[in-house]
Amino acid sequence: MGIKTPSRQARPAKTRHHQAFQKDLTSGTLTLLTLGGIMGSGLFMASGLAMRHAGPSALLLFAVGALAMYLEISALAEMSIATPTPGSFLVYTQQVLGPGWTFVSGWIFWFSSVLTMSSEVTAAALFTRLWFPGISLWIWSLAYSIVIVAVNFISVRGFGTIEGIMAGVKTLAVLAFIGAILLAYFHITPHAAVPVNPLHNFTAYGGWLPNGWYGALPAMLLILFSYAGTGVIGLAAAETKNPGRTIRSAIRNTVTLIAVMYLGSIFLILSLVPWTHMSSHISPFILALRATHIPYAGLIMNLVLLFAVLSTMNAALYSNVRVLYGLAHAGHAPRTLGRLNKKGLPTHAIWMSSGLLALTIILAYLLPSKAYAYLVTATGFQAMFIWLMVLLTHLYYRPYLAKHHPEKLTYKLWGFPYTTIFVMVIVVGALLVSPLAKGELYGAIVGFAGIVITWLIWMMAKPYILAHASK
Repeated sequence: MGIKTPSRQARPAKTRHHQAFQKDLTSGTLTLLTLGGIMGSGLFMASGLAMRHAGPSALLLFAVGALAMYLEISALAEMSIATPTPGSFLVYTQQVLGPGWTFVSGWIFWFSSVLTMSSEVTAAALFTRLWFPGISLWIWSLAYSIVIVAVNFISVRGFGTIEGIMAGVKTLAVLAFIGAILLAYFHITPHAAVPVNPLHNFTAYGGWLPNGWYGALPAMLLILFSYAGTGVIGLAAAETKNPGRTIRSAIRNTVTLIAVMYLGSIFLILSLVPWTHMSSHISPFILALRATHIPYAGLIMNLVLLFAVLSTMNAALYSNVRVLYGLAHAGHAPRTLGRLNKKGLPTHAIWMSSGLLALTIILAYLLPSKAYAYLVTATGFQAMFIWLMVLLTHLYYRPYLAKHHPEKLTYKLWGFPYTTIFVMVIVVGALLVSPLAKGELYGAIVGFAGIVITWLIWMMAKPYILAHASK
């Protein structure tokens, strides 16, 4: 099956000369940065909602999600290694699909990243409220937002170091969580209490599919959201020392660690906590550790989860501002957003992205009990739209590279185009069934409305943008 590339696609997209980013990211740092972008409240909070919908079958859906994530990030890596650029997939979209798709994809990516930051900082506030229940959610949201914005004004090397430490802490914590539960099952951990049969919860409480496929499949959007954040690997390509070798290594390490940590932790959580006990206010990791009665394990894990979601928020802001930078250089955003300071940082873009976090604080103030559930569904909806755009771009960019720059195709997603289409089918299916899940309709409406509004803005701004692009 081949994809015929339109004639206009052979013309390279126009770019403006601009000050270069620092190339200070190594393979290890990029791996941690990618893990930081992926492993956030989707795993540590939203997974509980997914298990509540799907029951034990959530484990199978998480396995499908892991495969989809691997294929999507590999498609992005293929394009990023061939053409490492600060604008990542938006540059490729501009080249093969045109300015309309680029405008919509870029601004939806930006808005989705803002929602990601919002959901992560709300989750951080929820974790903190476990210790300080008397302090309002919005106060913690404001405090953490200020800290993360400040971190992004550090140099790329300094940012990478801080993010690497935060991502490293949560990676080790999840591995330690898996190890502690396994030791408890083998009766090595003192004072631990675990079920005699770890598979009991998979057959009790209604069995493998307690709510049927009608109840399980709508959870797929929440599960795919837990794997979102892969875009950072493409956006960071221009700031790596050796994109080809660095991205390959980061992909291999990221996929392996994510698969082990996600599937291992979900299996152990389900073995310890009945799916009927899952809550939207407490992390399933905390519930699982409470069930073991390991002293202080829940409190320690809660601290780690706080660092985990702040790490993901940090990575989301990193990706967010670089998308604005790319949009500015493509003529789809004000030029001031494409300027770098002496440290090579897009400070104007950081300020713009940071400003919208105020909406999160307002939502946390108005709807403290529902803020996270609404944000996570809206974020997941738009994050999956970005996956679709990455995959659609890949369908056209591979033939373009094969025709015009075959020497750049040093890394290829296997099974093209069938693997790309396979992930697109999974994503579209998840988007279509997500409104069927209880509590997800409003978030889906917000996510879909954002896409429609962006298209309408493009139609109004199209004459102005195309006129300036031709100059």
